[in-house]
Amino acid sequence: MPAIRLENLGKTYRGGWGKKGSVSALRNLSLEVREGEIFGFLGPNGAGKTTTIHLLLDLMRPTSGTAQMFDRPAGDAKVRRRLGYLPESVNLHTHYTGRGLLEFYAALTGIPPETRTGRIDQLLRLLKLEEAAHRPVTKYSKGMLQRLGFAQALLHEPDLIILDEPTSSLDPVGRKEFRDILLELKRQGKTVFISSHILSEVESVCDRVAIMDKGELKRIGTLQELSAPVSVKLTVRGVRGDLINALTATSAEITFARDEVVIKCTDPATRERVETLLAEHQLTAERTEVETQSLEDIFFSALGPKKEM
Repeated sequence: MPAIRLENLGKTYRGGWGKKGSVSALRNLSLEVREGEIFGFLGPNGAGKTTTIHLLLDLMRPTSGTAQMFDRPAGDAKVRRRLGYLPESVNLHTHYTGRGLLEFYAALTGIPPETRTGRIDQLLRLLKLEEAAHRPVTKYSKGMLQRLGFAQALLHEPDLIILDEPTSSLDPVGRKEFRDILLELKRQGKTVFISSHILSEVESVCDRVAIMDKGELKRIGTLQELSAPVSVKLTVRGVRGDLINALTATSAEITFARDEVVIKCTDPATRERVETLLAEHQLTAERTEVETQSLEDIFFSALGPKKEM
């Protein structure tokens, strides 16, 4: 059973009072997020990411298609109990202290009084907010507010956590700690759906990614599935005389290191020619290293030319 299943999901915004026409924010989006995986949801501004999240949270209704979580419709009461959410802009009640605010949210989510203090202590340690726990929220920095928002999303130990640009206010240390928390959540069997502009964050933790543009799904899969080979390096021993000359005459990049020759091929035709030459001299590569595209390369390739984030 997938944690999230979207089938032909669409959302069209009608023109306002006195305006004609409509805008399609989302078109026939179909995808599944598996239980227990960290799923990256990527795209430039206006790609439909936030609209999709709002449809999942039942904050708006789709124009077409369906959205389900744990095999139930989005908005179902049983689904809400299993869901945690951190919005891009965290707006918290500022007249509380950090601990007081978490106690307020813990009561709202139905956490029993006898377990609240222990759960809040655990999250304050996890999010590095222990020293600020009794400080008014009005004194918190943007990064601290983001951490506190993340704590409230995790309070009731949800099975699915939806995060919208969760590291936008964190410094490099905070981002590293955030990645560690996501990996720990995955170890616990939680499902994480993360929308982010910071590709390096997604690349380091996500099992699969979906790339959106102008309301349409462009690509989905693991980085390995989406990445095309950029080059292949063959390390060979025993290369001599005529073979060196023949290899140099190809389009491959040749590097000599002691008794080894490293041959870098940047296209299939060159690799085929190099392997033919090696076979003719009864040689094979001792090591083969395939360099693939980075997530940034995959992202811009999916969007096409002249696109900016």
